[in-house]
Amino acid sequence: MALIAVLAVASLLSLASCGSSKSSSTAASPPATATGTASSASTTAAPTSTTSTTKFAKTKFVLHAGLAFGAFHRWIYKPAKAGELTHPLQHKLTTVKAALAAAFVYHELKLALADAQADPTLSKLVAPVTDLQNKIRDLAGSVKSGGASPSDASSLDGLVSSIKDKAAGAGHPISEQTPATPSG
Repeated sequence: MALIAVLAVASLLSLASCGSSKSSSTAASPPATATGTASSASTTAAPTSTTSTTKFAKTKFVLHAGLAFGAFHRWIYKPAKAGELTHPLQHKLTTVKAALAAAFVYHELKLALADAQADPTLSKLVAPVTDLQNKIRDLAGSVKSGGASPSDASSLDGLVSSIKDKAAGAGHPISEQTPATPSG
């Protein structure tokens, strides 16, 4: 039960710490002056790209992806490979942990996706992260109904490895992280 509490706290902390860090283009506009020169200055000061900027997008991407991949491997992949997620009533606690982990992984991938979309270097990871996010959502339903097979987990693991390889190729290696469980 302590593990479930740790997952819940970790997801709340990630929600609180990674809220809105997007900057808007209206903040860059200078105030209007009586001479009317501010309108010409504001058109030159406005950003030319249509994508929003995120502060520390690469760092945040690596953090969120690392948390997502670590939780996936610890609470979904390993139990699925061991056959503990094939029947929801056989391993109730493992199934609950996997379902909570799937929600956490989905959320972290959502944050990582926003960071990848905000950075041109990471933009090639948008499609694989979106694909993984959709498959995690589908897997969460399978976990709850007891139909999560080892082959499902293996295919997701392959996608995780592919994203990690592409991120490392872009100069941003992802190291998996899992929340520590309290001792004693």
